Amino acid sequence: MKMYRPFHFAKHVATGVFLASVAFSAQAEQSLWNLVWASHDQAKSLSYSGLLITESGKHSQTSKLLHQATAGGEFEVLERLDGQPAKWIRHNDQIQCVIPDRKMILTERRHTSIAFPRVFAGADGSNSLEKFYTISELPGRRVAGRAVRVLKLVPKDDLRYEYRLYVDRENKLLMRSELYSPQGEILENVGFKEISFEPSLVENPALVKAGPGWRISSTEVRTLSSAELTYDLPDLAFGFKKADTVCRVKSKDDQIHQTVYSDGLSTLSVFVQKVQAGHSMPQVPMSHGAVMSKSETQGEHLVTVLGEVPEKTLGLFLKSIRWKSQ
Repeated sequence: MKMYRPFHFAKHVATGVFLASVAFSAQAEQSLWNLVWASHDQAKSLSYSGLLITESGKHSQTSKLLHQATAGGEFEVLERLDGQPAKWIRHNDQIQCVIPDRKMILTERRHTSIAFPRVFAGADGSNSLEKFYTISELPGRRVAGRAVRVLKLVPKDDLRYEYRLYVDRENKLLMRSELYSPQGEILENVGFKEISFEPSLVENPALVKAGPGWRISSTEVRTLSSAELTYDLPDLAFGFKKADTVCRVKSKDDQIHQTVYSDGLSTLSVFVQKVQAGHSMPQVPMSHGAVMSKSETQGEHLVTVLGEVPEKTLGLFLKSIRWKSQ
């Protein structure tokens, strides 16, 4: 006859409770990630307008944003309210920068984009975040008079920064985003001070046309294949996935290659250009809020890495370039 053993029974109960708590925790984390993904989708599918405040380092900027979801995609106008007047107009991946004081319109087609209040840096950005960040929820707050949920994304290594996302409870739109240094210092803060989900819509949304006396300046941007490059960059490095490499042509002798990397949330760019006579770049890291850059001369080329990542990450990417002639 088996004897009743309280110790073994208690051990099995404790194991069951532990497994249940682990399953509940995983389910709760997945629910938070689902909210992040929903927020990104809402930024594209909702129409809204508001006043944006961006604080980076010691600098702040006030802007007015209109986002309009249309049958043809997205239409967006971002107008700078401080300093020199400027307005950015976006229709899907086509961008215009209108500078009224100079009667100039700068045009470009954007390949990889992340701009508040969108969250991800690419279409598949959400697929990798769980590998590099842990997610938890902090007590709720209010932003621009609206109740928000606060999500804390902590990196699992020292190659990226901590994010805090303030998501509208009702519409699931990102209302504020903050980047934190490992020491707990806010490096960048961008968010709505005012917002309306019933904005005055543009009747026929479209890019603007140059009027009399206006000039249009367009930077030629074309995608480069690996065979056209004199160097190699890894497709995946330190959790950052490579997007297209593009060439920005200013003139025949002044061309800049840009390769964009992202882990889905953090982004950085590797710039490669021929060293120009009389042109030099600081060989020490430079920072502006959350954005850091680091340059070094490699043979006849100047290589610069720039992004919202720590200095250590910049250095690793500078070392990752391999010249085919070597």
